[in-house]
Amino acid sequence: MLKSIFDFGQTTSTFWRSCDKGLLDSQNELLEHEFFVGSKDRLIKKKFLVMSQDSIFQVTLANLKRAPLLTMHVQFIEASLDNFVQLNSDEQLLGFHLSYQGKSLEIFTSDKENYEIWKSHFKRFAILTNFHEAYSVYKIIGKGNFAKVYQATKKENNTQYAVKAFSKEYMLQQSKGVESLLNEIKLMRKLNHPSIVKLYEVHETTNSVYFILDMIQGGELLTKVREIGFLPAETMQKLAFNLISALNHMHENRIIHRDLKPENLLLKSTENNHEIILADFGLATCLDDKPLFKRCGTPGFVAPEILDYNDGQEFYTDKCDVFSVGIILYFLITGNTPFFGNDQKSILKNNRLCEINFKEHHFKLAPIQMQDLIQSMLLKRVSYRLSSQECMRHPYFKQLIKEHQVQNDKNLNQFLGYQDFKNAIKVGTQELLEQRSPVNFNSSDSISSNISQNKQEQRKSSLVGASKFSQYTAKLSKQNSGEINDIPPKQEQKKPQDLHRLALTNSQLKQIAHNQFEYVEDPTAEESNVGLMVRHYNSTRQIRVPDYTLKIKGCTTPTVLKLF
Repeated sequence: MLKSIFDFGQTTSTFWRSCDKGLLDSQNELLEHEFFVGSKDRLIKKKFLVMSQDSIFQVTLANLKRAPLLTMHVQFIEASLDNFVQLNSDEQLLGFHLSYQGKSLEIFTSDKENYEIWKSHFKRFAILTNFHEAYSVYKIIGKGNFAKVYQATKKENNTQYAVKAFSKEYMLQQSKGVESLLNEIKLMRKLNHPSIVKLYEVHETTNSVYFILDMIQGGELLTKVREIGFLPAETMQKLAFNLISALNHMHENRIIHRDLKPENLLLKSTENNHEIILADFGLATCLDDKPLFKRCGTPGFVAPEILDYNDGQEFYTDKCDVFSVGIILYFLITGNTPFFGNDQKSILKNNRLCEINFKEHHFKLAPIQMQDLIQSMLLKRVSYRLSSQECMRHPYFKQLIKEHQVQNDKNLNQFLGYQDFKNAIKVGTQELLEQRSPVNFNSSDSISSNISQNKQEQRKSSLVGASKFSQYTAKLSKQNSGEINDIPPKQEQKKPQDLHRLALTNSQLKQIAHNQFEYVEDPTAEESNVGLMVRHYNSTRQIRVPDYTLKIKGCTTPTVLKLF
């Protein structure tokens, strides 16, 4: 079993841990499915599982148990493998091998559609271990303080990705290195915005941890600016809007970046210079959590309140990011940061004083509304500084917002037009059903689906206001599957059974004829002697046991890429 740095050297005594039933009510994007699970006593049970973005739950009629998804490793069990559960099922089963802190669980299903849904969710929110099987690495395209970035291709579809590779040995040597890595994973999985780099998968191997990210084709914004000089006013407006929109999305999710600078802004493509991607969440934190680091950032771009922060004070707000974006915009207009210095100490001193020259020549040439926006973002007093949401509503973006609204309205009208089309179809179908009821025009399907829908609505209405745990247990009660000890036996071939029944039947009929019984017993009756004999014969079932322990494909030693 892979030794994971995310286990922090700890082991758990049990895979599931009891939790408060109300925990489900705070979860979003819940998936539910009933899986087959093999037990230690070689029984096959059904378990009703629910998965959220950060946890997987086992629901029974009486209890709710939880396992963490953030640090859980997942391997995919193919249908061709001969696991004990797979061998003792009539249907083709697919499964997942789940493990964390020394404990593991294997779950199986015959429902391919649900399997793919759960597989996709596991890829997004758990840790995978098949990096070298799934990706081909070509070349290094970047290098930072803690990681290297490589260009890679996913083998199954030839899609290109950027792979951010962290050395496990190096991260273990850093103060809070593993904790910061786990924090970065947790925060990036919460974000979904066109101007924020997307984390698709996380892999862990013997030596490394890999982030599978968007392949950004345009390179660093800073490199482009150095090549072409100052950006046109229209480009600057669109760039600022995209950047602040990304910032607003982060803040809506209670996340602050704390290391916004030109080096962390990438261009989505080479086609334009305003579609930017915000990257590197190594110093980000959630305002609802205890931060790993409190005074952090890059000198010259960090907000003064972060530099002035001391333990025991009220923690700074998301407006610290607004200040950093204001500095970036000032830099893009003037070509310089407002805080000069010969060394880091002098730069930090000027940064803390926050004395900014808004009369600088190039700054005064910028549009008046843009000047006003940047000055409002760079106010030292936090209570006077704009929030990211207030920046979005600034008059500087009025025209852009109007254009966006026109496009949104146009898209909405198209969807409404399609809805009118659907409504017309429904009316036409209803008329046809009324006029030609004797003719089969899929009427039974339509009626049955409506009845089913009405029943579903009635069931939903009866559970309005109930907790999610209550809703799941109600479903379990109806399915009578709260705790099923065994799945139906694997049926033997019908042909030998039918021949045996026929032989027993003929034998008994001959005996009847010989003895000239007045009453002839029906051999198919439930209480017939023949029926009892046949059921006794067919009740014996041999449990198939695999010849060897289930093997799941592990990660091979890196061939193209090896990190120490």
